[in-house]
Amino acid sequence: MYKRDLDTLIAQEKLPKALLLYGEVFFTDYYALKILPLLGEKDNILSFYYDEYHFESAKNFIAQPSLFGDVNILYIRADKKIPKKELDTFVALCQKNPNSHFLLHFTGTDQVGKDLAKAFSKKKGGDFVRFFKPNLGEAIALMKEEAKQEGLEIENFALQHLFMLQNEDLSLCINELKKLSILNKLITVADIDTYVYGMGELSLDEFISKMLAKEDIRDLLYNLLESGSLDEIRIINAISNYITQLMLFHIYIKVNGRYDAIAILGYPLPPQLLKARAAQSIKIKIEMFQLLLKHLIDSEHALKYSQNIDKNAYLISSLIKLQTYL
Repeated sequence: MYKRDLDTLIAQEKLPKALLLYGEVFFTDYYALKILPLLGEKDNILSFYYDEYHFESAKNFIAQPSLFGDVNILYIRADKKIPKKELDTFVALCQKNPNSHFLLHFTGTDQVGKDLAKAFSKKKGGDFVRFFKPNLGEAIALMKEEAKQEGLEIENFALQHLFMLQNEDLSLCINELKKLSILNKLITVADIDTYVYGMGELSLDEFISKMLAKEDIRDLLYNLLESGSLDEIRIINAISNYITQLMLFHIYIKVNGRYDAIAILGYPLPPQLLKARAAQSIKIKIEMFQLLLKHLIDSEHALKYSQNIDKNAYLISSLIKLQTYL
């Protein structure tokens, strides 16, 4: 099922007896913490973390009947494959024992997660949720909710800036928001630069803007990579997101004859940045956006799956080639 389906089941308190969570780690962590208290008291949970997992102990726990109507909750957090026969046993015992529940919180690769999901079919009384990486809008919404809980006042564009600088890692962003809350002030983009990376750190947006202006980016790119805060794939993803935003601006302006950050992005931008982003978007022809995004997708695929390539050199050549399209 999808995340929205899980939200509905949580609201209705109709969770399946056996459930697998896998995919985007931020969401698996978030929902595991949310689900466990709904299943029962902490004293009724037997937890296994990674190499602690022991099949016989887990089976004996989930199979035992409750004398006082309490529930038995088996919680396993793992990053390696668990044999399907063992998972089948846990799922079957949950159906046989009305007081037993099983939650598998898997943090390994999605491919292994897909294999594990075969043991959690609805026919067997189980279910699974695969979580995907949040898009920018979803990430901003989640970060705003976290900031609200922390009593932190922060500008929307500062949230976007933090998300990009943290390599689109939502877990890291949430940790930074907790740290920033101690400042007891409105957090701006300048604060993100000061307290998260330091004033000397090169802005990723600045780098992308210079690249699209067809300036020489080689030294700037080396600085980004040497900082250790970004790798080649994250840089490609950040450029793709930036260009996608420009495309949305371009389409909105063509249709409406004006620009509106809230209508386009779902959140406001500082006036000077908004004006610059709109002007930048119009300079690129609409058919060019498809060419640029396809090139970036091909580059990301090559970086992920090509064998024996110098990723730094490939990234530089790929971005220089992208500049030739502009």
